[in-house]
Amino acid sequence: MRILFISSQYPPYELGGYEQLCQEVTIDLLSRGHEVRVLTSRYGVKSKDGLQAGNVYRTLHLMADIHYYKPLDFFFKLPAQERENLAELKRHLDQFRPDVLMFWGMFAMSHNLPYWAEKWMPGRVTYYMASYWPIDVDIHASYWMSPTNRWVTEWIKRPLRTLALARLRREGYPPKLQFEHVISCSEYVRDRLVDAGKFPPHAGVVYAGADPRPFHNYVSRKGISPGQRVRLLYFGRLVPDKGVHTAIEALGVLKEKGLADRVELTILGDGHPDYKNFLWQRVRELGIEDRVHFAGKVAREDIPEQLSRFDVFLFTSTWPEPFGRTIVEAMMAGLVVIGSDVGGSREIFQHYEKDMLFQPEDAQGLAERIDRLLSDPELCRRLIDSGRRLAFERFTIHQMTNGIEAFLADVAVRASGKSQ
Repeated sequence: MRILFISSQYPPYELGGYEQLCQEVTIDLLSRGHEVRVLTSRYGVKSKDGLQAGNVYRTLHLMADIHYYKPLDFFFKLPAQERENLAELKRHLDQFRPDVLMFWGMFAMSHNLPYWAEKWMPGRVTYYMASYWPIDVDIHASYWMSPTNRWVTEWIKRPLRTLALARLRREGYPPKLQFEHVISCSEYVRDRLVDAGKFPPHAGVVYAGADPRPFHNYVSRKGISPGQRVRLLYFGRLVPDKGVHTAIEALGVLKEKGLADRVELTILGDGHPDYKNFLWQRVRELGIEDRVHFAGKVAREDIPEQLSRFDVFLFTSTWPEPFGRTIVEAMMAGLVVIGSDVGGSREIFQHYEKDMLFQPEDAQGLAERIDRLLSDPELCRRLIDSGRRLAFERFTIHQMTNGIEAFLADVAVRASGKSQ
């Protein structure tokens, strides 16, 4: 098959697991003999030399800056960028002539792209959904409808708000998408979007996965010995809805219990500057500077080795995570996982130890589960074994690619039959 993937970001300039999944499935499909082209945004590109490499084309414009919305761009840059995006999409459709097209992450990407793709390639446009972007508030509407914190800026923004919202209504943005062929990364995502009236009832599920091969060479030590210091880990994006503050506050609770010497927390990742400053402030306020280490973002290929240095992964999200691939990777690396009871991640924990779930932002509940591991080495060994078995048997990237490949092949066959 000739397959065109479209994603708002793509490694090495990704925001998180959604884009990483797109890359890993791309590589797997290429190894199976398919022709795969990736069309993504210019995010992260520093020069024209980086706009195209191999089968990856980084030529699309995002609608807004990733971290800070720039309102003047809406009026002076966006119309031309929209035209350029559609021209670029049409060029790839005409040149590459894909059998099927699949949309992945759409963060800060114009919904006009899938709208016109559905018009230009009827019956051949598909979606892999690992977020809730079809029901999220549009990035433009979100900014223009939000009040400012100061009366002066609100006074300036009010007439611009009227103009901006009027233009969005006039242009019919965001457009209504058909979502004729969709699969989701979890039942939770599928059910939520079906209930919202966005997806058809027959929408399928192909669980997200991770590549187990790198983890065979790097496995964390087997269990936690009585009296040893337990190495806790968070890895992922540093944004409020990931709940990293809950992990920090749980260490504060353990300090109050006299257990601070038994634990240390390392935070791997990068994210929004304001949130990172907030996390540092909480560490200082709780007096646990010697127990929390910010290690920054690490390269994707270094994740297995990094994970092998720790004992327990803290999955602390406060929002309904579509899946939770970091949970699977931590299990593959032989870490015990403690997780917040949210979204699609429950579908992993239903085959694990449900007592390792805690309520989002419940630092006390998280601290209690860490304390339990400190006092029960046998539980740790059992969770390590069951976690590795679960991840390797149910949630590999190979299984994910199998599902996507079969789904795309079925769509291509059906579309070819209709066109004859």
